[in-house]
Amino acid sequence: MAANNDHGGAVTPAATTSARSTAEPFPADVDPALIVPEDLPADGYSDLAEIDDFEDLVRRFRAGGIEDDDFKPMRLHMGCYGIRQSTTHMVRIKAPLGRFDARQFEAMAVIAERWSRGFAHITTRQNFQFHFVKLEDVPDVMRVAALAGLTTREACGNAIRNVTMSPLAGVHPDEVLNVEAAADEIVRHFLRHGQFQDLPRKFKIAFSAANDDDAGTGFHDLGVLPAVDADGNPGYRVVLGGGLGSSPHEAVLLEDFTPAELLLPTVHAALELFNEEGERRNRVRARMKFLVKKLGREAFVAKVLERRDVAIANGLRSTVVPHAPAARGPTADAPLDLPPDLADRDTPAYRYWLSTNTLRQRQGDRFAVYAAIYLGDLDTAQFRGLGELMRANDIVDARLTIRQNVVFRDVRPDRLPHLWAGLADLGLDRPLAEKSGDIVSCPGAETCNLAITASRGLAEAITSDLVERSLHEIDGVRMNISGCPNSCGQHQAWDIGFSGMARRDSLGNEGPGYRVFVGGRIDDGGARFGDYVAKVPAKRAPEAAARILSRFREERIDDEPLWSWYDRTGKAEVAALVADLETVPEKSDAPDFYVDWGASETFEVILGQGECMV
Repeated sequence: MAANNDHGGAVTPAATTSARSTAEPFPADVDPALIVPEDLPADGYSDLAEIDDFEDLVRRFRAGGIEDDDFKPMRLHMGCYGIRQSTTHMVRIKAPLGRFDARQFEAMAVIAERWSRGFAHITTRQNFQFHFVKLEDVPDVMRVAALAGLTTREACGNAIRNVTMSPLAGVHPDEVLNVEAAADEIVRHFLRHGQFQDLPRKFKIAFSAANDDDAGTGFHDLGVLPAVDADGNPGYRVVLGGGLGSSPHEAVLLEDFTPAELLLPTVHAALELFNEEGERRNRVRARMKFLVKKLGREAFVAKVLERRDVAIANGLRSTVVPHAPAARGPTADAPLDLPPDLADRDTPAYRYWLSTNTLRQRQGDRFAVYAAIYLGDLDTAQFRGLGELMRANDIVDARLTIRQNVVFRDVRPDRLPHLWAGLADLGLDRPLAEKSGDIVSCPGAETCNLAITASRGLAEAITSDLVERSLHEIDGVRMNISGCPNSCGQHQAWDIGFSGMARRDSLGNEGPGYRVFVGGRIDDGGARFGDYVAKVPAKRAPEAAARILSRFREERIDDEPLWSWYDRTGKAEVAALVADLETVPEKSDAPDFYVDWGASETFEVILGQGECMV
């Protein structure tokens, strides 16, 4: 397959605008066979030639000309992943830096309707995942994504995964620098880079906009935070070697300040060290964090800086300098009242939505608007509706978040009521985006070969329970669920986390259960992982979440974050709060405890062959 970017030097970044023109809607009846290179947007990330190559690989595989063990890493490299108990596949489409526009929403509608199951899932890496796609249809999915400027290339496999970025980069009220153009340079330089097509394992990069670090840089292989030195020069703080999973590790700071022109050689040096010295025999210990542990922080940092010097000597430099933040605009603008054509709408509901789901941008006269996407799922009608809303309200810039939501940016005040009404019609106006009831979950046992429990089912159960108890709209609380210890749901990194496991009664009968983690914190490039405080049967997990949140709400001081309350309260007391929920009832006494949330059959641990380490 093509590896177009096998250079060692810098590339010219594309235009730094966050979205293309959305004047023409995406054609719903597009014929993938008729797509030609001239159709592709000039600033996109796609390549039709590699899709043709992949289609040829599929034909050869189906004809028996390629063994499965040889074909598997090839399809993974192109974002095509095996799923649980099915001969179909999951296709992962990358949204580099989380950026999205109307045409791309409409393209996702075509894919969901034509080749998947009518909806798709936003991931914690700002991708879209489409499940149950027939292998022969995958090339057509790729072509439609390509026509919208997107790609599946390196979305899976041992590669540089989708580069994520704060959805508020460029508009964050407390932004240090605007890193959008610099982040895009990193994406374009390393996508298809010939030197890094077969890493020891996956490699994840994130860019933050401000010190609140809503990109979670502290648990990434490489995280970038904007910084300014004592002389006012723009640059970064680069952290390396973070990771989650069964052995979480906080990223380490490379140096106090990395000058802007050295970002590209810094990233190159870190990748080169990982590629050459990372573990390749034991894939369980092949992530970057284990290389940091093996070498020790000082030796690791020294090796990265040494390789960076070589890259610099070879002429590698960043060509993009992070922008100064936008000037602070006025704090008041046009009235936000409902216009006459929406007078029949519930004004109190609108006012409440304004207070929970909108943020006045740094520019002052524009707003960022959050659409809360339940469990990260969007169906065909919602995809098309979001595209139509963007066009109707002159919005050209949307972002996916790592909490599986959508943010519309640069929304004029006079368009807020119309956007709210449109989101309400799509069922996307829930006033709890990024709050306690906005739960992040991995796909779980529904589709993942490695999952133990139905994490999405638990997320639904907890959400419903919190709504009933009026505990679903607490600011500053983030809850995450993983269906196994691998932490695809990032359960250790945030305030409250659940990790799927099996629990047994005295006779050895297996039922679904969860480990409970409390007190995780991500801030300013650092990470403190949640403490394991209990293990509960799945049917008692909503009660555990409710008890912790209720106690926090009662004892919270002002806008105190949950981790601060946890520190004041202490692990022992929080563990005691849920200790009585740990008991596993006998199956004969409580058979419903042995049926997972959202399931109808008796729980059974069914593990397939995972493809994360192929």
